[in-house]
Amino acid sequence: MELNQLIGEVLDEKYRIEKELGRGGMGSVYSGTHVGTDRPVAIKVIAPQFMRNDEFVERFKREAKAAGRLHHPNVVNVTDFGFARVDDDRVAYLVMEFLEGCTLAEVLEEESQLAIPWVCDIIEQACSAVEAAHRHGIIHRDLKPDNIWLEPNRRGGYRVKVLDFGLAKLGDPVSELSSIGSSAAQPWRISHSTRVSSEPRTTQAIEAGTLSGSDASEAATMLQHLPAVPETVADEGSEAATRIMVAGADGAATSGQQATADEDAATRLMQRDTAPQMRAADTVPADGLTRVGSILGTPLYMSPEQCQSGPLDARTDIYSLGVITYQMLAGTPPFTGALNEVMRQHIEAAPPPLRTKRKQIRKRLEQVVMSALAKNPAERPATAIGFASALRAQSEGTGALLRRAFALYSEHFPKFFRVAFFAMLPIIIISILDVVNAILMRRGVISPGAGKSLTICATIMTNLGNFVASSIVAGMTIRLVNQLFLAPLRPIELRLAFAALKKRLRKLLLATLMIAAVSFLGLLLFIVPGVIYYINSALTAPVVMMENLGPIAARRRSKELVRRARRTVMGVVAMQYLIPILASSVFATMFSLLAQAAPEQKIMAAKLTTVVTHALSVFFVPLISTLSSLLYLKTRAAGGESLTDALTHIEEEERPRRQWELRIRERMHSSTSASR
Repeated sequence: MELNQLIGEVLDEKYRIEKELGRGGMGSVYSGTHVGTDRPVAIKVIAPQFMRNDEFVERFKREAKAAGRLHHPNVVNVTDFGFARVDDDRVAYLVMEFLEGCTLAEVLEEESQLAIPWVCDIIEQACSAVEAAHRHGIIHRDLKPDNIWLEPNRRGGYRVKVLDFGLAKLGDPVSELSSIGSSAAQPWRISHSTRVSSEPRTTQAIEAGTLSGSDASEAATMLQHLPAVPETVADEGSEAATRIMVAGADGAATSGQQATADEDAATRLMQRDTAPQMRAADTVPADGLTRVGSILGTPLYMSPEQCQSGPLDARTDIYSLGVITYQMLAGTPPFTGALNEVMRQHIEAAPPPLRTKRKQIRKRLEQVVMSALAKNPAERPATAIGFASALRAQSEGTGALLRRAFALYSEHFPKFFRVAFFAMLPIIIISILDVVNAILMRRGVISPGAGKSLTICATIMTNLGNFVASSIVAGMTIRLVNQLFLAPLRPIELRLAFAALKKRLRKLLLATLMIAAVSFLGLLLFIVPGVIYYINSALTAPVVMMENLGPIAARRRSKELVRRARRTVMGVVAMQYLIPILASSVFATMFSLLAQAAPEQKIMAAKLTTVVTHALSVFFVPLISTLSSLLYLKTRAAGGESLTDALTHIEEEERPRRQWELRIRERMHSSTSASR
């Protein structure tokens, strides 16, 4: 039975095959319809010759089940797997959701360099899918633009779908993964799945014929011009010489010398020894398209350890993501050329600096991309989601941070104002009473001695109250901003922010007092050390609120975060002082002009300026705290840190109060436990 004869067939009395979308070495992908629901689906049908190998079928079945368990919005959804009888042949099939849109490779053919925000969005979604797979112990090993699908989301953007997860290398969930061993009994095991295809790119989300294999029985290398013959790429020692092993009808491997002349020609294309005679088909194109005689996904996106058939873990996917990011930003992959030359460059050569390809890219953004392309896996970002977070954080400068802060502040101004107003109200009242006391002293209603005593008390209470009130406003604002950033659809409740503040208020006050005292002492003795100390401590309040650390540990953590964006932190600290000072200066100048030269009137002008300054704090303190909160999140992301712990703290503080909330939380925990 030929795969092209399946058009019109109904598999398992459930799926009607309508048209072929693409074909590869191990099978074909068709568009079809689920008979029971009329729902469009994509169906991958495995070539009959593979069904003769029981070990291959069992592995494919196991990996199909793994794909079915991987539920994620950015992973193509596998809905069914089974075996069907067509004529006299038994075939295996895999059913997936049918997607609209196109591959990233198609976009790159026409767009070349993509806008940085779009690059970040695509990588964030792709990394979310890859991270989920890694947590399930699945290494993709074939990440490339052809396997990244862009589906319109009907809101002006695109949902990314990462393809071919079901046929990736499986390992132990949430563990150090390795996809290849060094067993002497299997000296030719390979670390990457390969496919050669000359067909044009299809409009369906799944490419036919992708398979990862590390066992001798797996057909890991396919040639499209030999559709009925499974082949295996062999690895010979450190030279990584490639030999194609052709399988006979019984599934046993036979030597390439027994193949046809066409098969011998294909073998020669892959051999290192005949590299000088390699034809145009052996050149890896910059667009990443697969050519006859090339390795699956082309070597363009393979990690150095993958090129050397070395042990693999999740960081091999991070390298591939780095290559894809580089290509989207620069317009070309870091390495191109002949197959063996590309593999050699992945192993030995440093990628060309990204900014030589696109000067507008920020230096820190370039550093993030180049870190993903490190030859040593230990020097790459530890997780896919960490790489995406760092990429997003370093793509935005101070201007973007300010715009986001002002937008967030203005959108939720009533909440911020309410917090600041009630916290600062006692200070404002005391300041007003001090002005009244000065007026009564001038009129002789209060004696000078009593008036001065009241002024001293008012000054002490104002300074102490301002310290406590500013800490309260900052703490609650930080908690609200983090929730708005991490869980924007979650309702904002001031009581929850206040409850979180109560648990950390003592630590927050001690940390603020310690920083103020040391900074002041540093300014008195040595100006520069005092300023440096204060700048390094700028993120202490967000650290206390979000990580619940003590004063000393929080200050140490703040210093670590500040190093990642020191210039931006310095700009925020400058604004923290300049905005109130400039606003107060305007009113101070106005009151001075209105006042006469008499000393009493100058004192009155100064007291009125103090009242206005405290009143303006109702507006400034939340805004500055919003900036500090976003800066804290930016610096964490810039270091490749996950923010899931911060979100977990917020969720733990928001205890469900209704039965439907309890049911949702219980179901989420049960589904998470089951997936692990």
